[in-house]
Amino acid sequence: MSAYVLGRLASAFITILGTSFLVYTAVRFLPGSAVDVIASTSTVGGPHAKDKIRHDLGLDESLPVGYVHWLSDVGRGDFGKSLINGQPIGAYIKEGIPVSIELGLMSLFFGIVFGVPIGVISAVAQDSWLDIILRTLAILLLAVPGFLIATIVIVVSSRLWNWNPPITYIKLADDPIHNLGQFLLPAVILGFSSAAALMRFTRTAMLEVYRQDYVRTARAKGLSERVVVLRHAFRNAMVPILSVIGIFLAYIVGGTVIFEQIFQLPGVGRFLLSEVNTRDYPGVQAISLIFATVVVLVNLATDLSYTFVDPRVRY
Repeated sequence: MSAYVLGRLASAFITILGTSFLVYTAVRFLPGSAVDVIASTSTVGGPHAKDKIRHDLGLDESLPVGYVHWLSDVGRGDFGKSLINGQPIGAYIKEGIPVSIELGLMSLFFGIVFGVPIGVISAVAQDSWLDIILRTLAILLLAVPGFLIATIVIVVSSRLWNWNPPITYIKLADDPIHNLGQFLLPAVILGFSSAAALMRFTRTAMLEVYRQDYVRTARAKGLSERVVVLRHAFRNAMVPILSVIGIFLAYIVGGTVIFEQIFQLPGVGRFLLSEVNTRDYPGVQAISLIFATVVVLVNLATDLSYTFVDPRVRY
């Protein structure tokens, strides 16, 4: 058990370290440059103006030296300052993280609540009219991107009921009711997008377990269908389902970038779009590293959760 946990922790650390280097390197190859943006608004001219700006920003360092300096700063919790306005990146992250976490967790909740039970029902009612309807709905949701559904909902609501998403963000601590109402629509739509694929995977995993001998034995012993489904079939189908939930949380993390922009939520995803547009390297690096770290940690938690679902992993 301890060897399993230590191995997963070491793997997660190496993955985060490698990802940090890729993030630091990749932003240097973005089209355009923050130096050009600053130079276009600077009052200092001359042939060497851009070289001076690049030196002042520390962008003239070699890649290995710059990476080591940046990584040491990140290790101390210092994500640097914006190249555009000089404000600390950490301040923007501190404000945006709660927004993105709330949207991500609510979306994951709706995805699991709708996806897993519907997948189980579809498997139990295999090839029935109910199964056909649920599978058709899942395919439809998979075929239509979540951001398109969100845009259609906003346009239709605006035309028919004169309703638009609130522009002013309300903090959870200030007004929980209005805050949850502000997050409900984007969380449901984003959750539905992941629920469709989760439903189909849950159905496949349940059907695979349904063919096993121990399920037939449990049914032959006279156990009720509810006990057979929940205690014997669903519990053994949980391991692959947990793997998929970890993957879908990574999808939701990426989806928050688009949904925060559509619904005007001041999360780190919306901040990332702003930083990419202005080629603000420190902000792009910081948010990309945070997203990558979240994905790695979620997969780590998923791996560790196997020990509670499947006793064979502990041994």
